[in-house]
Amino acid sequence: MVKYVLSLCVLFIVGCTSVGTYLGTYRLAQFEQISSAYEQAIQWSDYDVANGFRKNQETDHEAWNVDKLDKIRVTSYELLNSNPSEDKLRVHQAVKIRYFIADQMIEKTLIDRQLWEYDDTEKAWYLQSGLPDFR
Repeated sequence: MVKYVLSLCVLFIVGCTSVGTYLGTYRLAQFEQISSAYEQAIQWSDYDVANGFRKNQETDHEAWNVDKLDKIRVTSYELLNSNPSEDKLRVHQAVKIRYFIADQMIEKTLIDRQLWEYDDTEKAWYLQSGLPDFR
C-alpha cells in the first residue's frame, strides 16, 4: 500500500512538472507571435497598432507625442537578446532600432529595453515598458 501511494505521488509530481513545462513552452510560443507582430508594427511605423500591445494603452495614450511619431521612419529592428523569466511569465528584451526623423534626414540608433508580461487572466502578453523613446 505504501509503495502504491508513493508511486502515485511520484506520478503526480512528474505530471505537474510536465504540465508546467508545457504551459511555459506554450506561453513562449505565444510570446514569439506577439513580439513578431509588435516588431512589424514598429517597422511599418504604425504606432497606434504598436500601442495596442500595451495593457494601459488608453490611459497612457497622451504620454507620447503623435505628431512627432508621424515623422519617425524605422529602418531596422534587431533583437539583441531575449531573457524569459524562470516561470515564463515575463520576458526582458533588448532591441536595436535604427530610424530617422523625416524632416531631419539623420539616421539614429536606440536600444529599446522591453519588458513583456503575461496576463494569466486574459491569457495574453502585454508590453509593460512603453513604446520606444525616439529622440
